Formats: sequence, C-alpha cells, structure tokens
Amino acid sequence: LTKAALAEPLAVSWHGVRLGLAALPADCTPRALVIGGGAIGLAAVLALRAMGGYDITLAEPQPARRAFLRDRCAVHAVESPEGLFDLVVDAVGFAATRARASALTRPGGVITHIGLGEDAGGLDIRRMTLQEITFIGTYTYTAQDFRDTAQAIFDNRLGPLDWTETRNLSDGAEAFADLRAGRVASPKIILRPWG
Repeated sequence: LTKAALAEPLAVSWHGVRLGLAALPADCTPRALVIGGGAIGLAAVLALRAMGGYDITLAEPQPARRAFLRDRCAVHAVESPEGLFDLVVDAVGFAATRARASALTRPGGVITHIGLGEDAGGLDIRRMTLQEITFIGTYTYTAQDFRDTAQAIFDNRLGPLDWTETRNLSDGAEAFADLRAGRVASPKIILRPWG
C-alpha cells in the first residue's frame, strides 16, 4: 500500500526529471541540484539515480529532514549547496526557491520547476536570458511516465521506498500543521483511513 501511495509523487518527479535531462546537451553528464526534501524532491533524486546516477545534491533547510535523508535514504543533503549545476529541480516552488534555482544554474543549464508553492516571483529573468538558461514548468506526468515509474518501482530501481511516516486520517489536520511547521523529518506522511 505504501508503494502505491508513492506512485503518484514518484511519477510526477520522474516526468520532471525526464524533461530536464532531455533539454540538456546529449554529451552532458549533469551535476544536479534538487531543491526541497519533501516527497517530490526525494522522488526527483531517486529518478535521477535511476536514470543514470549523476552527481546529485539535495538542498533542504530543515535540519531533521536533512539528517533523515542522509541517514535513511543515502542522499547528499545540504542546507546551502555550493557551485553551479547543470540541472536544477525546484520541488518547492516558492519565490525564494526559484531565486535560488536562478542563481545556482550554470550558463546553458536547465531549471525544471515542479513545485507549486507560490505563483509569482523569484526568477532572475535577466540572468536566465543572458546565460541562456532553459526553464521548464512541469505538472503531473504522462501515461508513459507512470508506466516507467511503476516499472522502476517493480525493478527496485528507486530503492526501498521506506521513507514515509503513517498517521491516522483523523490526525490529518495535525499532520499538515506539523509539515508546515517543519516538525516532520520524513519526506511524506501517509494518512491511513483505518485504525
């Protein structure tokens, strides 16, 4: 049941990563940055691993979640990434994360924007234009992306997928409050309708 609950965020990230990688030059072995360590961000890291490994860094501001991602998921999770990246996946979508993506993408690189946190602000359009940075907004997935993600789950190419926390559905409001307040280390809470 947990794997089924993760199929959707995994497919969303698979789709975004696939689009981002396709926009890079064919001879590029990308240095990738994922902004945000929630389910979509971690799923983007897992998709990047499954699609070729690459040099992947995940930026996550919450210390407990960074530690969880390092210890449980073997992710190179940092608060403040250094250097420039060929591919930046914004899995948060706030003005601040778009600003970070704009600043950390190398000239000729690609920003894949998956997160839907805020609807405006943050992009350095001048830098993106002068440095020929490609911006791809991506939403959900195609039927083929979902099939490819399901196959990757079945083949265990996305790892054990044991990084969720389960709570009762009756505790849903508290779960969302805890997520917003940064009190949850796990990237995803699954709400169980029974017991």
